[in-house]
Amino acid sequence: MSLLQRYVDYLRAGDAGKFASLFTEDAEFYDDGFTKVGLEPVSLKGRDNIEAFIKGLFSQAQGGLNVVNVAINGNAIRYDIKHGDMVFLALGVTKEENDLIKEYRVTVV
Repeated sequence: MSLLQRYVDYLRAGDAGKFASLFTEDAEFYDDGFTKVGLEPVSLKGRDNIEAFIKGLFSQAQGGLNVVNVAINGNAIRYDIKHGDMVFLALGVTKEENDLIKEYRVTVV
């Protein structure tokens, strides 16, 4: 199973520990999707910070995220995130190192 497929599976399952295990210790994670609901973009450095953030996100979402319409092409991914009546199109790109995510940038349109 590809790294990005596991990324999606762990988002759906609400497993912050497994999600964070996909990243290098010093990984960078950037997500501008929160601007769609009036919040600041998320910019994190380090696996522990990524895990803490995702754990909080899953807590607020009361479990995993509703991720659908997934398309993976190499180090790029396209997916929809459903939240209530809203649907956000996410486009992500990774840089990998030793079969882990070194950098992940996602833009939501």
